[in-house]
Amino acid sequence: MQLDEPAFNVYFDEVAAWGIDALDTALSGASCATAVHVCYGYGIPANVQWKANLGERWDQYAHVLPLLAKSQAEQISIELAGSHVPAEVLALAGDKIVAVGVIDVASERVETPDDVRATIELARRYLPDERIVCSTNCGMAPMNRDVAYAKLRALAEGALLASVGL
Repeated sequence: MQLDEPAFNVYFDEVAAWGIDALDTALSGASCATAVHVCYGYGIPANVQWKANLGERWDQYAHVLPLLAKSQAEQISIELAGSHVPAEVLALAGDKIVAVGVIDVASERVETPDDVRATIELARRYLPDERIVCSTNCGMAPMNRDVAYAKLRALAEGALLASVGL
């Protein structure tokens, strides 16, 4: 079960004060794997404009990941590909499994398998392989279907490239 909470990247005081407790309450009693998805949103105009105002370094995860590391969620899903998220924040996820966004959903450009492999290699600097899950940055609902399928093929092929030799 995955809960999506993009507001965790905006309301830091609330996340610290009651957001993690609310997340844990929602996840309590789940008899399946649990995850929380914190992203910067789809490639829709409002989100693209917001991202343009964040600057060259998106440090929101530096505030949120240490809090999420203490939550009941088994997995944290975050954005990395095509963003200004500094990869070193991945180290702040505690012992959680991290679904690393290796596909940028805010762009129609289709990543190559080598692009995906490179993002995985970047994540490997901060997380061991057994805690990396390859994912998209966010959902692909507003995206052209052919582009979305091409991006998912690149994800699969890039993950395969990254796994060769392990």
